[in-house]
Amino acid sequence: MMTSNDCPSCEVEAFRHVPLGETTAIDTIGRVEICVTDDGAYFHGTR
Repeated sequence: MMTSNDCPSCEVEAFRHVPLGETTAIDTIGRVEICVTDDGAYFHGTR
């Protein structure tokens, strides 16, 4: 079963969730909206 990365800040599914204290790198074309919460960062693709 797939889990979803629902952002607690904006309640929209994120394509990536990075918990606090972890690092990540993304390679993307286009814009990315990032919500930062007490739970970590949530990355949303925009069109």
